[in-house]
Amino acid sequence: MDGDATGRPELLEAMLEPGFYPHAPPSVELRETHASWVFLADDLAYKVKKPVVFPFLDYGTPPRRREMCREEVRLNRRLAPQIYRGVVGIASSEDGYSLSSEDDPAAVEYAVEMRRVEEDRSLAVLASGGGAEPAQVEAVALRLARFHAEAAVVPPERRAVDVLVATLEENSATLREAGAGLLAAGRLEAAERFTREFVAARRRQLEARAEAGLVRDCHGDLRAEHVIVPEREPPYVYDCVEFSPALREIDVAADLAFLVMDLVRLGAERAAMGLIDAYRRAGGDPGDDPLLSFFAAYRAWVRAKVAALRARELGGQDPERRTQEAEARELLGLGHRFAWRAREPLLLTICGVSGAGKTTLARRLAELSGWAHVSSDLTRKRLAGIAPTERGRGEQYSGEMTARTYREMGRAARDELERRGAAIVDATFHRRSERAAFEDGLAGQSAPRLLVECTAPPGVLMRRVRERERRRDRVSDAGAAVVRRQLDDLEPFVEIPASARTQLVTEAPTDELVTEVEAFLDRSIW
Repeated sequence: MDGDATGRPELLEAMLEPGFYPHAPPSVELRETHASWVFLADDLAYKVKKPVVFPFLDYGTPPRRREMCREEVRLNRRLAPQIYRGVVGIASSEDGYSLSSEDDPAAVEYAVEMRRVEEDRSLAVLASGGGAEPAQVEAVALRLARFHAEAAVVPPERRAVDVLVATLEENSATLREAGAGLLAAGRLEAAERFTREFVAARRRQLEARAEAGLVRDCHGDLRAEHVIVPEREPPYVYDCVEFSPALREIDVAADLAFLVMDLVRLGAERAAMGLIDAYRRAGGDPGDDPLLSFFAAYRAWVRAKVAALRARELGGQDPERRTQEAEARELLGLGHRFAWRAREPLLLTICGVSGAGKTTLARRLAELSGWAHVSSDLTRKRLAGIAPTERGRGEQYSGEMTARTYREMGRAARDELERRGAAIVDATFHRRSERAAFEDGLAGQSAPRLLVECTAPPGVLMRRVRERERRRDRVSDAGAAVVRRQLDDLEPFVEIPASARTQLVTEAPTDELVTEVEAFLDRSIW
């Protein structure tokens, strides 16, 4: 790259030398992202942008990087004025490279000069160590609510829902390209479908929020590591998006959702919920829980994209590549978990005769969604006082015990719906009497309900139950005779509207069935 200093490793080597800096730090540490190099030099830091161009980012020329350095300082002084000192030049001469003023004609590269942040006081560190106290989380929420209230409202032409749609589509396309061969194609397609269906269903709400001035010039990259909570000073936030107004001029809910997602990723679910509650108390408007979860899913997929891009950039032997690949997969899955939250409230029933694959499917759906899995087999054996893998006796399958089991499942589902708004129920439900007992337990709980009936050819059902009988860890006691009896006794689901149920042939791999279930939900919920 002619005239491009960051195309030459000599610049990076020079900046790793303590003598490069006027304040002569004892040592220099390099941090690298997909778009920048950051040189930590004692109490100062210097951020140099890489000469890269992505669909969402352009650092392709020195003038462009200088412009972006200026924007970074200007924008970040809104939330961290004490951190951003200014832009400096990096001059080139026969003697090598040296720091200079931004306006030096000899400058061939530019850097943002910053005070070094207190990394050990980041919300990421505090949350990961279990030390994010409610008062600290509330202070962050208050700071963000005030920032959003003061942020400039985006002009009408830039806050249209179609601008959001274009951003979502770019993220999906780049994630698909960067994740090719790394991320499961079916999961990527499911993410795109969910995004498309949700926006279509919620378009009027999104438009109303834009019209109300809730699309503002936000931070755009609210990671927990960017939020610093000093011991004796108010919180501050650094490293906002400067390279793309479209990624920063967003609904305030999308901004907050990034931090919510990141806290959940770090295992700090309670801190994430506390953040939302405190933000609302402070007057912030993040929308309802499904909208916030939608934006959190999108934010997880943005991070997955960045990790996939970084993995692709690294060499095949670089150990960091595997770390980035694992992170991309984790974040793709986290996005889907938030997508399931966006579908709440919902009671999802997975039913079918023994051997139809309902329990395998229900268990996988529970893993992906984080929803409770209410199982008839486990409920029956708990009520009988026996271990899950212990074989049940005849009296444990009497009509009275079966009715009791279904009533107890209804109560458990009702409790989960009241506690968190969602549950997955797994049982045969092949008789109306069973369904009636379940309804008794639900006691009129009014959450939306959808039903998936698992089916398979009789030969497949028999093969599956015979294979299961040979397993010591099996929970179900049903054998071939039970399957034949259930098929003979099967009573159609006339109580549930056809639009609220679907039939699924379960001969495909489980993850393909999951995708079919998600597609059914996305067609039916909104």
